[in-house]
Amino acid sequence: MNIKTSIFLFTAIVMSCTPDKKTTMVQWDVATKLPADSIGQPHLGLAGPVTGILGDTLLIAGGANFPDKMPWDGGAKHYATQVYLYQITASGLQFLQEQELKDAIAYPGSCTTQNAIYFAGGENTAGVQSSVKKLTLTAGRLMEETLPDLPVALTNGSLVFASDKLYYVGGENSEIVSDKIYKLDLSADTAWEEAFTLSYPVTNAVVLSDQKKKIYIAGGRMRNPNSLSTIYNQLLEVNLASGTVAKIADLPQAIAAGTGVLDGDGNMLLFGGDDGTTFHQIEALIAKINQTVAIAQKDSLNLEKANMQRTHPGFPMTCWSFDMNKKLWTQLNDISGASPVTTTALLYNDTVIIPSGEIRAGVRTDQILIGKINKN
Repeated sequence: MNIKTSIFLFTAIVMSCTPDKKTTMVQWDVATKLPADSIGQPHLGLAGPVTGILGDTLLIAGGANFPDKMPWDGGAKHYATQVYLYQITASGLQFLQEQELKDAIAYPGSCTTQNAIYFAGGENTAGVQSSVKKLTLTAGRLMEETLPDLPVALTNGSLVFASDKLYYVGGENSEIVSDKIYKLDLSADTAWEEAFTLSYPVTNAVVLSDQKKKIYIAGGRMRNPNSLSTIYNQLLEVNLASGTVAKIADLPQAIAAGTGVLDGDGNMLLFGGDDGTTFHQIEALIAKINQTVAIAQKDSLNLEKANMQRTHPGFPMTCWSFDMNKKLWTQLNDISGASPVTTTALLYNDTVIIPSGEIRAGVRTDQILIGKINKN
């Protein structure tokens, strides 16, 4: 994504991997929030929204939340159709208007090209989806175009663009966690085809593209039947020209559902994510509940699980930069405030924008987080 103008003035912080050496590189702030409802109640926030930037317009669409009560109390997940548009200005973000998607969607893969936002897969009340859509803005109105379906219905995968092609990475449904990368050529009237097989199945990874020859897959997760999920600590490079997939580094920590961008110099910046600490504890309790027959003991375990989810401490705020040439990780300053997962980081000039997301189990945030990158 090309960067046009600088929109926020900040001082930055960068910290080397040595804890006692800190310099400034990124400073975080909340630019604005999702709009309140018709009676002035704050927005609940969204997990898994479609996000993108078209020109100077930020788009946030779909996503999911729990409007009535939390899932451990029996609350039903709500899938949204709303589209929120914001003008990116020199002073920040200005809300423009609300529009609607044709269908509710959450947790699709999404990416932005010069003039369109694409999203693929995801889920809604009808289940896991295979649909693929193209969004454009014409005179301020949202236009929605249907593209060929994915070969398999998948959610929690990632979508990137490179050389006139869309690549859908990983994903899952009730039967499988995918180890495939599927490709759709936008310059031809063709269907999706299998492009790569990864060395492991993956969902909820940070997947980034240089939009030319390389795709990077950082971390991610794989659910395991009757066992704890695997949280990956690897950085993979997919070389589209040579057709190879190779591990190029270990991550400083295993993460899933985080966000990230490639900056103007080609460095990878990773923000937050779930390291699995609380998630694994909850998975262990679920496994124990499933193996328990005695009703009283099962009720006690369910109560323990609900309390663990209710008191979830939030997700790690740690951020990292990876120098592609030196293959070196540098620790950045932490995200300020709530650290969102299951959303997408976007780059506008030297400013990172992270719209909404999940900040604790079942809890979303209405914040639109920004971070100014200082390259001095």
